[in-house]
Amino acid sequence: MTDVNKISVKNGKKISRKQFFQRLGLAALLPVAGVWYSTAQQTRLEDNQIKKIKIPADLPQGISFYDSVIVSKNNNHVEIFSAKCTHLGCLINKTENGILYCPCHGSEFSSNGSVVKGPADKHLNKLPFKLNSKTGEITVEVTA
Repeated sequence: MTDVNKISVKNGKKISRKQFFQRLGLAALLPVAGVWYSTAQQTRLEDNQIKKIKIPADLPQGISFYDSVIVSKNNNHVEIFSAKCTHLGCLINKTENGILYCPCHGSEFSSNGSVVKGPADKHLNKLPFKLNSKTGEITVEVTA
């Protein structure tokens, strides 16, 4: 008498119906995992694209926000920082009395990018820029 709850597989070994469906379910997940992986790779490639931010020549004194960068101008000295907070990457978009505020967790930075108050413990990332000597326009390249 044969066991109806057993399924024959290669080499005459028998597995239970439950084991069969478990293996079938795992095999069905492989294509899903492949699609997820390729989507994640594509997103990572898109995230690393370079974006150029143009900053006008008539830049005001003090702190200005342009897209995802912060521009600090003091007389003729210009510094440009990433607006991403070094704590968790929130976009800094507020300044008061020369202090930059992160809206997410309350980190504070000075106009030179240094940490004034945590939870951030690293200075803002200073970004290189190019100055067009003819027009005075500043160009900053950032990863999108």
